[in-house]
Parts: sequence; structure tokens; C-alpha cells
Amino acid sequence: MTMSEFDTLRADMAGLRTDLAGLRTDIDARLAALRTDMAVRFARLEAKLDEKPSAATIYQASLAMFAGTFAVMVGTVVLLKAINVIS
Repeated sequence: MTMSEFDTLRADMAGLRTDLAGLRTDIDARLAALRTDMAVRFARLEAKLDEKPSAATIYQASLAMFAGTFAVMVGTVVLLKAINVIS
């Protein structure tokens, strides 16, 4: 290997180190931004979980449970009529 080839190789390696350092900096910045974003999202989620349900939410949930129970009863009657258990 000649001295000029060695110098070229050394310059290429220095360039790769610089590129790698830049990439590392970019990755660190993106990870920091992602951590911040996730912390904000978790804070919002914790706040939602800590909220007490409103009267409208409770009413809606009980109405949905009533509708589900009614659908099960109607489905049972239809099924029993279909297999001729009741007439």
C-alpha cells in the first residue's frame, strides 16, 4: 500500500467517523423527542383514567347494557322458535 492510498483510506475513515457521529446525534435527538411525546401521551391517558364518569356516560352505559340484555332475550326467543321448542 502506497502512502497516498494510506492517506486516502485514513481520510475515508475520518469521513465515516464524522458521518457516524452525525447519525448518532440525529438518533439521540429523535429518541429524546419520542420520549417527550410519549411522556405527554401517558400524562393525558392518566388524566383520562383519573376522571370520574359523568352522568351522561353512566346513563349511556346503562342504556347499552339494557339494549344488550334485550337483544339476548329476543335472540333466545327467536332461536327457541326456530328449533320448535316454543310455538
